[in-house]
Amino acid sequence: MPKIELIQGDCLEKMKDIPDGSVDMIFTSPPYAERRKATYGGTNENKYVDWFLPIGSEIKRILKPTGSFFINIKPHTNKGERSLYVYDLICRLKRETGFMFVEEYCWTKNAFPGILKGRFKNAFEPIFHFTKNSPNEITFNPVACGTPMKEESIARTYRKQCGAPKNGSGMTGMNTTNIRNLKLARPSNVINVNNVSNQFSDKQLHPATFPEGLVEFFVKSFTQEGDTVVDPFMGSGTVGIVCKKTYRNFIGIELLPKYFQIAEKRFRGKGIKTGSIKELKDNECIKSI
Repeated sequence: MPKIELIQGDCLEKMKDIPDGSVDMIFTSPPYAERRKATYGGTNENKYVDWFLPIGSEIKRILKPTGSFFINIKPHTNKGERSLYVYDLICRLKRETGFMFVEEYCWTKNAFPGILKGRFKNAFEPIFHFTKNSPNEITFNPVACGTPMKEESIARTYRKQCGAPKNGSGMTGMNTTNIRNLKLARPSNVINVNNVSNQFSDKQLHPATFPEGLVEFFVKSFTQEGDTVVDPFMGSGTVGIVCKKTYRNFIGIELLPKYFQIAEKRFRGKGIKTGSIKELKDNECIKSI
């Protein structure tokens, strides 16, 4: 059974206790700049990148050469226009921290009702993918979340065979060798998962959550059973819940005690007091520090 470790404290300090190159994936959604000030204080957008880069350096240190780092973050609007701090963050994670910027995923979801001047309802968020090394060297399960191949799709590949691009981009192209043996088609980089919850769920007690289905897509596609996943901004613990269900080890770090207790309660099951350190079911391990 997977090992689940929940840590309450500042992720910048707590990640220092994690050995170099020991983590297979980091999947997280950090507090957005100037959003939910009553919850996390709301770092100013002009200071946000400088605040996050030391955290990014620790993430890079603990990540395996075969690992992946995913960050879900979307800029807010400021005086009618989108803030640019997220784009600054992506560029500086690449240029200053030394990550490889592999991909941008589009998470599409149910849009909230509303009438906004000059723009439509918000129905997507980006997820940015970074690695330490070339994507050719990382753990990657391309059909872990695949869909059944259609006969017409297989036939189409034979009508117009596309070889790998010669420029080394890896962005397009298809090798039809053994295509007849393929049963699953690769997903695209657009992931449609509605963020469905209700007022009775524990995770709803946290103001910013994402759905388990979204996390599951990345966990299954970029890790193996028994791998270790870290969420340095754990919140209500959704990443860990997915890891438990898919037999991945998990380390979750959460700054605020009230959200740490929500996550702990979700792992232990309803009816158990938050903050208590009792054994889970046989062969399961949870450690709170």
